[in-house]
Amino acid sequence: MDVGKAFTYWYKDPKWTMKLLLGALISIVPILNFAWAGYTNEIIRRVTRDDSDPLPTWDDLGKFFMQGLILVIAGLIYALPIVLLSLIYIPIVLSTEGIDSDSAAALLSGTGLILTCCLTLYGVLLSFFLPAMQVNYSRKETFGACFAIGEITKLVTANFGNYFIAWLAYIVFGLIVGAIAFIVTIILGWIPCIGQILAVLIYAISSPIIGVVYGHLFGQIGAQQIVAEM
Repeated sequence: MDVGKAFTYWYKDPKWTMKLLLGALISIVPILNFAWAGYTNEIIRRVTRDDSDPLPTWDDLGKFFMQGLILVIAGLIYALPIVLLSLIYIPIVLSTEGIDSDSAAALLSGTGLILTCCLTLYGVLLSFFLPAMQVNYSRKETFGACFAIGEITKLVTANFGNYFIAWLAYIVFGLIVGAIAFIVTIILGWIPCIGQILAVLIYAISSPIIGVVYGHLFGQIGAQQIVAEM
């Protein structure tokens, strides 16, 4: 597992600036930004097969969009428990009408704490599971591959140590880049006009930077899985 390479390979591409700037612009356009998920999927596929040019161009935007759409739909299906748990809270709130304020507050507070813990736990597990789903999809390119639980689980468990390292590196890097982008955009936001434009651009470019690192990390996981199956 070469974690360091995930952070360096992309700027060795002579056209990396244009590729990431296009990615940044696409990632901030509603609906069209589904293509960004498809783009990271192509990075995973190229790294998996040890392609000498892992950072694709944007020539096939339609393909990236359709692949991204499939991944977004699959992700939403996996996220349904979060939606359902959130909806449970609404009837509980409504049922407290007419109850004295102390009892209602205790009920809402206790229920809210339990639901928050459940949502947080499921969210963490989902963030751990979804990259493996995408690796499996990048290999099969079918909607069903997103729900091949056995194959996806095997991909995680077969090389759990490296998978965990890839996931942790992605999460930590994402948090760091996100925090830096947030601070910089807040500072630039105080500058009239040009500062606000720069703030939007800087915040937008953070997503492609995280994405290219994510793609390479889990592309390595895909490559290791292929070797293990030989």
